Amino acid sequence: MEKQLLSSDVKVLGLSVDHSYSMGKSLLCFIPATEIQHYFSAFEELPEELDSVFSELLNSTNQKRIRKLEQEIAHSFYSDQLAPPLSITIAVGNADLPASGLKGSLYSLNYYRKKAFLVDGILTYCAIMNLLGYKLQYPYFVTNQDQEKVDGRIVKILTEQQLVVNIIFNDDGDLDQRDILSLCKTFNQRSLQLHSVSLSRIASESLVKDFIHQLAKELKLDKMGGMSTKATRVTKSDPFITTESTMLHMIVAAVAGNKLRMSTKVMNQLSDGSLIDLPRLDSIKPAITTFFSAWLSSCQHQLKYNRDGFHYSTQIWQALGLVIHYLISNQYTLEELERVGHQLGQLDYSRDAEHWQHCPVMKLDMRGCQYKNATSGGRTFREGIARYFIELVS
Repeated sequence: MEKQLLSSDVKVLGLSVDHSYSMGKSLLCFIPATEIQHYFSAFEELPEELDSVFSELLNSTNQKRIRKLEQEIAHSFYSDQLAPPLSITIAVGNADLPASGLKGSLYSLNYYRKKAFLVDGILTYCAIMNLLGYKLQYPYFVTNQDQEKVDGRIVKILTEQQLVVNIIFNDDGDLDQRDILSLCKTFNQRSLQLHSVSLSRIASESLVKDFIHQLAKELKLDKMGGMSTKATRVTKSDPFITTESTMLHMIVAAVAGNKLRMSTKVMNQLSDGSLIDLPRLDSIKPAITTFFSAWLSSCQHQLKYNRDGFHYSTQIWQALGLVIHYLISNQYTLEELERVGHQLGQLDYSRDAEHWQHCPVMKLDMRGCQYKNATSGGRTFREGIARYFIELVS
């Protein structure tokens, strides 16, 4: 790969393939992510029709998708999981020199940058630029003034990252503006991927699931009955003390507090589109482990001999996650987290425990024997329980 800086030309080297279904050709090559903006026309140099298309990058839908792409790219760098290569497609309106063969299918191509346009991977390009510290103020990318938010580790990785670039051209004649608009439309209105709700969930589960199982091992849940990977809640007859689903919701509460809920589509995606990635999980792990180790040890007798208490409720575990979030937000030390865990573990979680009368989100059932949820929803209930717990230990 070579970029000619002394002229307006760009020279690329790649594998050339004839399009049997059209008159065009494509050149497959690899370009450093940090150099990609030098290989096609800048947004401020777009023809009028393309300019009206690209200006829609500023709408809320595209901005949300760009932020999601940023998170996915960063997540792929931090995790050990395989990720698809980043790719874009450029259409060349005028190739000054036809592709010349070097050896086998290897070709070099010269073209003017101002005659080349980005037709696919537009959002990917914007996400990369954002990660590098640039901000789109259409039609310009300007240096982000808040450089502290730029992750130097990601910039370093992007510097070494090669983009898969497909360059479409026609050496028997120019691609006119109509051809380029048509390509842009075709690429950006495709829905060729398999639609599968199951696949989206399965593919995103492994990171959070791995974390849950590591946590279960460190908390020694097996010695208390274990964790179910199939059930969504614990019943009186179950031998286990919690479920994978309960642990997941507790982790979300500890990470995000009461403002965010887990998306129903993707296991590690929060309702604001952000991801629960490895750095986020690693940062919260000591607090969860310390708190729940203390809580489980103090609550051990109840967990063993009272199979009908609130200590098996997903809502209670989620409320404990909210307590952890509160303690971290208020800069409690691990020693203080352990103390609070012990205090709340010593609480009586029986459904007829008298102290529930002081909890605003609890009320007695019609028989006046046991306490139950006094709110109209689960979210209000667990937030109320969390506030009650915090008041007890403050």
